[in-house]
Parts: sequence; C-alpha cells; structure tokens
Amino acid sequence: MNYAQTLATPETATDHQIQQNQLNLHTALPAKVVSFDPAKQTVSLAIQIKMQLVDGSGADIPPLLDVPVSFPRGGGFAVTFPLKAGDEGIAIFSERCIDGWWQNGNASTPLDFRLHDLSDAMFIPGICSVPKAIGGFFTEGLSMQTLDGGTYIRIKNGSILIKGNIEHQGHTSQTGSHSSTGVISSDTDVKASGISVKNHKHTGDSGGKTGVPE
Repeated sequence: MNYAQTLATPETATDHQIQQNQLNLHTALPAKVVSFDPAKQTVSLAIQIKMQLVDGSGADIPPLLDVPVSFPRGGGFAVTFPLKAGDEGIAIFSERCIDGWWQNGNASTPLDFRLHDLSDAMFIPGICSVPKAIGGFFTEGLSMQTLDGGTYIRIKNGSILIKGNIEHQGHTSQTGSHSSTGVISSDTDVKASGISVKNHKHTGDSGGKTGVPE
C-alpha cells in the first residue's frame, strides 16, 4: 500500500485546498456577445471555455450579465462601434467586487468579499478565434474598416486612403490642389478667385455686359 497516496496529511490537505481555491479564481476567458446595451455599454456574454467536472465532462458557465465593455476613450474623445451577437472578445475578472465603482463612478470599498469572481467581469472585444480572423489584413498602416474590407479609412506613411461614400457636415478647408474624375456639383454656387460661377457676367460683343449664366 502506498500510504503517501491513500492517507491524508497536512501537506495533501493543503494541496487540495489550494487546488479548490484555484478552481474558483477567475482571471480571463474568451467570450461571445449574446446581447449589447448601447445605452449602458454593457453586454451579456457566453463564456467559450467550459467548466471541467470531476468525471471529465464539461459544463457551460452560466451567462454573464451586465458586463461593462471597453471602448477606447480619453481626453474627451472616444472610439465607438456597435456589438452584435456572436462577436468575440476576452472577459477579464476584477480582483475585487466592482459594483460600487460601476454604479456611481467613484472610488468605492468592495460591497462584497468575493475575489476574482465571475460577477465582476469586464469585456474587451476583438480578441478572436482563428475562424473569425480578419480577412485581407491591411499591413501597410492603420485601418478602420468593415470586416469585409468594402469600406475603410486607412492611414499610411504620408497618405490617407478612403473607400466609400462620405457625408460631411461643416466647412472644408484645403491647402493644395484638388482633382476629380467625377462631376463636382453645388446646389447654390461655386466661386473661383471670388468670381461667382452662377452670377458672373462677360463683356458682350457690343461692349455691354451679358446676362448671368442659365
């Protein structure tokens, strides 16, 4: 008989307790979006790694609800995008309870004694599995694009590339030349060196002025 394997000792009891504690200590797990609340910027998540039971089988971790989402922001600016069901990312789990901070936005003592708990998840979208990798990955600079690459704004060294229709509200100021292969139109007027294309006049054959263009 191997007493080291069959009899409990302080050492084996301690090891067992450490293993049990590790099973309840959560750090980060891949997850998929189930639903997205744009008003609160929270998601419901389905964790993509199953719990392993004693018999070796797997069981789903219950869905995580009201999980805050990370969007790049700071200094009065933000980058936002909608999240859809099936979008992948990583759920990270806070060391302590985040409820007080999350509800009022101020420093808070933990409202619960839980540690590394599934209840204190935060979601970083974008980390994905191989089947969800971005196709035709742009390697020459920064790209902000649709996943299919059909519409994009790309910044390369010394140039910006845009593909797609543009709607602009506000004034436009440009230094340098402008060229176009399409039609340039205006609902009001176009001026060149202060001269109106719509209302300018020419000197007539008889010395007078012509009418405005029609």
